[in-house]
Amino acid sequence: MLMDYCNGFDLSVLLRTRKRVPQEEARLVIRKMVHGIKDIWKLNIIHRDMKLANILLHFPEHPELGGMTKVDKRAWIAKVDLRTTKFEAKISDFGLSTILDSATQQLSICGTPLYSSPQLLKKRGYSSKVDTWAIGVMLYELLMGVTPFHAYEMKDLISKIN
Repeated sequence: MLMDYCNGFDLSVLLRTRKRVPQEEARLVIRKMVHGIKDIWKLNIIHRDMKLANILLHFPEHPELGGMTKVDKRAWIAKVDLRTTKFEAKISDFGLSTILDSATQQLSICGTPLYSSPQLLKKRGYSSKVDTWAIGVMLYELLMGVTPFHAYEMKDLISKIN
């Protein structure tokens, strides 16, 4: 699989740079992600590792970003208004994705635990809804600056998510 060039880092960098993303900007980002994930679902593919680091940003009207240093690009990302600047949010890293087969249920645990749905963590049969859950976690994280569930031990994290 080939990936388009994206000149604007990923959403995790955006969040680290800003600490929080205003509601209207977060809404625009999530909307673009939902359009992308729906296209993937039409191909019967579940991503299973949706997280901020796997959403790449591209600003087609700002080719100068490609020549900036990381420091200058971070400064630009910190100030850009996503409400007035044309941007794309592209889903990346399909290494854990799978083709959804209607004859069999998906049971394997994979992905990043902070973004994993209860069905996935309980090893229950799951569907594309695991991606929907992860998008909800990402929305919360963009707005609040932290993920909704925190724990030092995996068993405690799983307990909180369930």
